Amino acid sequence: MKRYAWLLSPLAVAVAAGFIMDRDAIAGPNGENGASVVQATTLAGQTRGVVFYDAGINSDGSVANCFGCNKVNTIHLGTGTYQVAFNTVITANSGWSRWVQVDTLSTGSIFNVSCTTADRAGLTSAIFVSCVNGTGVAQDTSFFLFVAR
Repeated sequence: MKRYAWLLSPLAVAVAAGFIMDRDAIAGPNGENGASVVQATTLAGQTRGVVFYDAGINSDGSVANCFGCNKVNTIHLGTGTYQVAFNTVITANSGWSRWVQVDTLSTGSIFNVSCTTADRAGLTSAIFVSCVNGTGVAQDTSFFLFVAR
């Protein structure tokens, strides 16, 4: 192990330098490149990763099936953007974590599409989901959304 220890220092420096460069490249919400600032946050609630709710959402925003979701308030907001509602407050600050798995919900495959989540402004029982293709252009897709605490 000791004979390979010399590899760790250059690797650590390279990783740290890359991280610092990426952080420096991030601009403000209205700044250069239109990028958003990643800000440090302290969450009021804890999450332990136990899934309490989930939803299978079709690319048109309709609910394929779900556990604990509010189908009436789950909607397709626009190309690649969705509001997935549930029956309780599910904000990140309340200790809820969320993740999306792009999926066909049947057979086949979906390539080069990813989705992110955020609290839904004005509706604490919903999650905002934004999906883009590999070039960063909004794209409709079907997906599973998992909500854990």
